[in-house]
Amino acid sequence: MFRFFMQAFSGKKLHVRVPHTKGLPLTDENKFGEEAESSQWIGVDLDGTLAEAVPWQGFEHIGKPVPNMMKRLKIWIEMGYRVKIVTARAQDPTQAIPPIRKWLKKHGLPDLEITNAKDMDMIELWDDRCVQVIPNTGNPVGPASDPYRT
Repeated sequence: MFRFFMQAFSGKKLHVRVPHTKGLPLTDENKFGEEAESSQWIGVDLDGTLAEAVPWQGFEHIGKPVPNMMKRLKIWIEMGYRVKIVTARAQDPTQAIPPIRKWLKKHGLPDLEITNAKDMDMIELWDDRCVQVIPNTGNPVGPASDPYRT
């Protein structure tokens, strides 16, 4: 984070590296190193994560921005991370994507890629419905609480 602030004040472009993934094959093509890192991305859900969850009122209606998530997303973009909006709405791209693009622009965000699919280049997913599991166990990372279906 310190490097980010140094970059912000110096005006130089910061090269983003993802230390927890260094050396791992992270793309569908099993690329390694810097070439793989340049295609990595962070997924951010729309409803309930980036925008407040509201009862469904159609594709044109998207809730108010969630301030903490908006701040986080803008910092990632400034740091050079590739960010995509991952939303089930995008299963119908003709109806869903134009209102999402309009919402992003209205709230000062760039024209981000919008998808409903994960791929091997995604390094994180921020979503209000996710339950993180310990790899290869099926067990949740945190203590089981009401939302977990155990």
